[in-house]
Amino acid sequence: MNNLILIPLLVPLITGLILFFFKERLTLTRRIAISSLTITTLITAWMLIEVSLNKALVINFGDWQPPFGIQFVGDELGLLFTTVSCFVVTVIIYFGFGKRERIANKYFLPSFILFLLTGVNGSFLTADIFNLYVMFEIMLLASFVLLTLGQSIEQLRASIIYVVINVVSSWFFLMGVAYLYGTLGTLNFGHIAMRVSESNQPATVTLVAIIMIFVFGGKAALVMFMWLPKAYAALNTELAALFASLMTKVGVYALLRIMVLMFDEKPDVTHFLLYIMAIITMIIGSIGVLGFKDIKKIAAYQVILSIGFAVLGLSANNSDGITGAIFYVSHDMIIKTLLFLIIGTFVLLAGTRYYDQFGGLIKYYPSLGVIFFITILSIGGVPPFSGFPGKLLIIKGALENGYTIGVIVMILSSVIAMYSLLRVFLVMYFGREGIPQAERVVLSKNKLYAMVILTVATIVLGIASQYVLDISELAAQFNINEQSYIKEIIPNVEVEAK
Repeated sequence: MNNLILIPLLVPLITGLILFFFKERLTLTRRIAISSLTITTLITAWMLIEVSLNKALVINFGDWQPPFGIQFVGDELGLLFTTVSCFVVTVIIYFGFGKRERIANKYFLPSFILFLLTGVNGSFLTADIFNLYVMFEIMLLASFVLLTLGQSIEQLRASIIYVVINVVSSWFFLMGVAYLYGTLGTLNFGHIAMRVSESNQPATVTLVAIIMIFVFGGKAALVMFMWLPKAYAALNTELAALFASLMTKVGVYALLRIMVLMFDEKPDVTHFLLYIMAIITMIIGSIGVLGFKDIKKIAAYQVILSIGFAVLGLSANNSDGITGAIFYVSHDMIIKTLLFLIIGTFVLLAGTRYYDQFGGLIKYYPSLGVIFFITILSIGGVPPFSGFPGKLLIIKGALENGYTIGVIVMILSSVIAMYSLLRVFLVMYFGREGIPQAERVVLSKNKLYAMVILTVATIVLGIASQYVLDISELAAQFNINEQSYIKEIIPNVEVEAK
């Protein structure tokens, strides 16, 4: 059964390669991609249930035992994020690429989406920090291609900033890995955690931890946000939804994994730094969502806000805060996908990205208004939608750690986030007279159905949140209690250490 861990990596990779041979057959390409991803999502969800009831799945390539061999681990944290990632990518491909779908297929866009998913899933499941670097590079290379496919000047400008920041970030990542290996003599997650604990995290390791905070913080748009609004605004609807749901979340995942499992011996330095960065990020996001009339940039700053929320929970460094962060990231993958699909659809209907030029959409697409309103409530953390449980636990965890200022900023930011979208909603649906173009635009059923699926997902996740919260708590505890992780994942190393 342990070999099933490879399915979320191999199926998207192989499917992406197969699709290269069907670039002229659009319908077949869609069916192959959706079918393979649906199967992958179901298998990954089943593995998640099995792991939550039993123990983590571990595979050591070539029977090389850790810390010497390549190891992949399917625990609650990795499998939860992998399941949600496969789900949202399935919905995005089902949503389709509109009038330019045949052009997108001709340029192998579905293949590169699947390659990006391969890197994302590999990042969630690897148990080695160098392999995490490798998976990040796979993901980033695919994202570079996707970002530059549009041939517009806006995309070119955005891609330059995106590529430069990520190349520099990757260089620092590799430098941090080298310093870490030079200090501890290992790159395996569990082995690193054991040696850091034994050495009480020396100054050199703390420096590596700070480097990693800035590396993954840059990839998650934590404070270092400047690449995100331009890149997301330049992308088409489907790719913007893809980037919003996955790219920054991998950065948050990496912070969760390394700062909870490995570098947790000096929280007064590392986690307090995360706390300050979370507050700054929430303030940046709040200013951004209020400062623009371009609805794609408003949505981009909503992503930045959500990163601040999740990192606040991580910085609390306790069970409630980390559990809340894990649940919130899972929710945010779904809700940000939905938000960008809705925003992109509105741009298509009105022919403009500026919400003050919209108006009267209630006459043409009331169903989209209902979906958008539910999205706003979920983003705002209004019960019973999925944004509420995670935020509640993050606030509880932050208060337990004495982070009162962070909680105040988070509550105000949540209100601002909801207000900014409500303002857009009211103007677009109940503003000036209707937009004639909206009458001429035909919205395909698969696009509407895709948004309905995500809307149902956020409602179900909110109503049945206890089950996912239980999994999130198991994920948090498994990584907080490093001895449990070591005993289950690398028992032979533990024996040698004794």
